[in-house]
Amino acid sequence: MQNVFKQANFDIFEIEGLENRMAYIRKDIQPIFQALGDTFTPIVAEKTGYPMFFHIAQHRRRTSNPPESTWCAIGGDKRGYKKYPHLQIGINDDHIFIFLSIIDNPIYETEMGKALLLHPDHWKALDDSYVLSGDHTKPTIEPLTEKAGVQILERLLKVKKGEFLIERVIENGSSLLENPEAQSKFIKKTISQLIPLYRQLLDIHFEQSGPAL
Repeated sequence: MQNVFKQANFDIFEIEGLENRMAYIRKDIQPIFQALGDTFTPIVAEKTGYPMFFHIAQHRRRTSNPPESTWCAIGGDKRGYKKYPHLQIGINDDHIFIFLSIIDNPIYETEMGKALLLHPDHWKALDDSYVLSGDHTKPTIEPLTEKAGVQILERLLKVKKGEFLIERVIENGSSLLENPEAQSKFIKKTISQLIPLYRQLLDIHFEQSGPAL
């Protein structure tokens, strides 16, 4: 995988203006996303046993404010991904994130949240390099612990805007930004470790609706 994130990519989020920032996102970041999608989408499909689709955020609904982060997603269907559990890789001014997410009130959110509480083995098996978030619109993250996981999942079930994201990050200034091979290995390992949990969520989702088309 030739395209990897670089330290300079973080500077894009200091560029003023929607069109100016988007021009650099398209030129410098989206080719990285495409390389990641080309590499990992077939791997995730093979390992989960479900068809996978790849999406790059285009931020077309924005009319004035430039995006504070940008991302790509593996999962969903031909039209989109947010109504499904999905893997997401993206960047903001603070860190690069590789996460598995239940966001924006997807279909069967309640069933998935309950299953993760009743059968937590996959997310509890992840090591302490993983972090959690309950809101994909904010950069705030916290260490993965059983207590934190239960709290975020319970909030997912009780609060309409509740979300569940489990991830690893590459921080702004990380040595991985200067070592393409190590960075690629980090991303590959993260996705590989998240696949059992992702497969669990997909099983629950498609038990209700059938496979994506």
